[in-house]
Amino acid sequence: MIDIKKYNTIIWDWNGTIVDDSQLAYDIYCEECDLYNLEKMSWDEYKHRFYFPVKKFYEEVGLPPEKYAEVADRFAVVYRNKWHEIKPHSQVEEHLQKFRNFGLSQFILSAYQQKELLDMVKYYGLENYFHDIAGIEDNLAHSKVERGKKLFEKHKITPEKTLMIGDTEHDFEVAKELGIDIILLSWGTISHEKLVAKCGENLVFTELKGAF
Repeated sequence: MIDIKKYNTIIWDWNGTIVDDSQLAYDIYCEECDLYNLEKMSWDEYKHRFYFPVKKFYEEVGLPPEKYAEVADRFAVVYRNKWHEIKPHSQVEEHLQKFRNFGLSQFILSAYQQKELLDMVKYYGLENYFHDIAGIEDNLAHSKVERGKKLFEKHKITPEKTLMIGDTEHDFEVAKELGIDIILLSWGTISHEKLVAKCGENLVFTELKGAF
């Protein structure tokens, strides 16, 4: 289990980590497979093969590179129309409160579009847990590294006392670039087996209660 006393800051990923939206993302992917004649895979295979950057994943399943912006925009529109149907994972608010009680500063670092991200956080009534919320400025799901560096500079965050909570290999890569510790939750976008194989068994948990 993680010794939370080592840290003064928690960096949360949003999609898949806080909000349980992986099934919705998969459903939209399946629609796009039909529209663009892409390789359609099962839920289990999708969780094993999906990766960042998303553009490269879509190219792997047959999307011409010049079509990615169109697909990303369509994904954003469909997701925006349906995200009210999904919810945060059941243990999230309990741990947000727990970390706040410990006096930790909490932030969101996400590859989701900034305005939409703020709307979602407010809709679920979670905004008061966070010192700042950092998304990106478009729908293309680029790397979060540069956004993270700006967040750290803005708030003078100490990497050695910071823990990130994510659900993908990309979160692992972002944490490595930022010089911070990380745990990964396999209740999100990527399968448990793939996260363990890529990032190490000691970093991967099936739920928050198993980590703290």
